[in-house]
Amino acid sequence: MKTVLIILVAAALLYALAAGLGLTHSRKKGLAKKTTMISDFEDANNDFDWSTGGYAKMEQSTQNATHSKHSAKLTFYTQDAFVATPTPGVTWQPMVTLDTRSVTKLTVFDWSEYTSLKLDAFNPQDNPVTYHLKVMDSKSYTYETSGPLLPKKVTNIALMTDDLDKARIDLTMISGLQFWVDMAGATAPATVYIDNLRLEFDPGDVKKK
Repeated sequence: MKTVLIILVAAALLYALAAGLGLTHSRKKGLAKKTTMISDFEDANNDFDWSTGGYAKMEQSTQNATHSKHSAKLTFYTQDAFVATPTPGVTWQPMVTLDTRSVTKLTVFDWSEYTSLKLDAFNPQDNPVTYHLKVMDSKSYTYETSGPLLPKKVTNIALMTDDLDKARIDLTMISGLQFWVDMAGATAPATVYIDNLRLEFDPGDVKKK
């Protein structure tokens, strides 16, 4: 009986100490849902200078916005607009890149406290197109995902950071991301609108791991 009493008193003291340090609330605070915006494309002067290589165009638009008033209109040009004789075996991939070297800089490098990277994309064409989203870290590791963008619809793209971690991406040292659509065999430019590029922490995603 005496031993049990000592254990209870010790437990009470430890709890009181933890409460005083705020440790009893850390789990609750850590599981609060949060969002960090990378870009919602509202700043015409600073949000659109991603690297394009000259083979894609990025401009502000008031159409198909999913967050606030503006979106980014992306136009991906065909290979024959730049190359008279395509090089055999070379895949044509005009893309837009946001990283540490682009004029518009990636400003959030530590993604370890988030569960996903999310992006809204709208395909205004009559046919589906395939999007590609790639993330890179400072050690040159990369992770790429892809999927369809259905015609006349917004596609909510989500890349889970757990998948990045499994691919050996250093979540504390993200160096950039790239977005493009499959232009293989395309005879006309492809247009896609993107918006609401953000990092999210969702407690529901943690429970699914």
